Amino acid sequence: MQVELVKCTTVDDIALDGVFFAPREGGMAGGTVDAALLVHGTGGNFYGAILLEMAERLRRASYAAVSFNTTSHDVVYGSPERPWGNAYEILDRCRRDLDAGVTWLARRGYNRIAIFGHSMGAVKVVYYQACVQDPRVAAVIASSPVRLSRSYFLASEAGEEYRRFYESAQALVDAGQPDTLISATFPNPQFYSARSYIDKHGPAERYNVLRHAHMVRCPLLLMAGSLETHPRLRDCARDAFETIKYKPDARLVIQEGADHGWTNLREAQADHVLAWLGQLPLAAEDRKAKGLAGARR
Repeated sequence: MQVELVKCTTVDDIALDGVFFAPREGGMAGGTVDAALLVHGTGGNFYGAILLEMAERLRRASYAAVSFNTTSHDVVYGSPERPWGNAYEILDRCRRDLDAGVTWLARRGYNRIAIFGHSMGAVKVVYYQACVQDPRVAAVIASSPVRLSRSYFLASEAGEEYRRFYESAQALVDAGQPDTLISATFPNPQFYSARSYIDKHGPAERYNVLRHAHMVRCPLLLMAGSLETHPRLRDCARDAFETIKYKPDARLVIQEGADHGWTNLREAQADHVLAWLGQLPLAAEDRKAKGLAGARR
């Protein structure tokens, strides 16, 4: 596997490390996409196994692929004056991170870009495109999205556990200590700043995928595994699809036997992605360009 270590830079001058997979020489990607930006999930980074395995499959299918860190990579880094990492994430920040990755690909000559995100990355790709409507993005792939919904959590079997951590975080915010870390076990075991916990899991439900999926104007693929039964995951992709099932370019895949990490089923995960990308219709200008290229040959 030959790759290129690369960097992109956000509009506020933060450098994000990544890895680029050049497309297989001599091949031609099918469908309407020629490159993909891959986005990691909670506490992850650009070299997570799911992303690298997906990038390699895309490369072999003649798509360019790049995986970049977001500013929420890993748990905590930076300095006491400016801490970064998942523990301090305000999720809306992802718009700058994803824009930097898309811009990096565009500067390399790729202008029909798919954005693929797994887990919290799936939330980010849907949220980004719903908010930004980036014309360079030709497709969105949300793999195993997490549900960020206070109302759903409270109605679930984990309602009291969620309420305990939410109230602890809110008390710290009210006390003027929004950057104080709490060790939470719900919705998943990790450190959060009080501000970050409220941002993602508060009553505004600002990042609830069900509220944003219908705002994505380009083709959207939602994927999940049948074993994703935790309240933060259960039926999230299916419920989001219910809001867009009327769209001819929307698709839902539920993989039997797949857990949240698609353990032992990542080949199947990539197969679903490649099959969907390959059947997407070309935009009118792309059909014209390919026709002209064929005529010249």
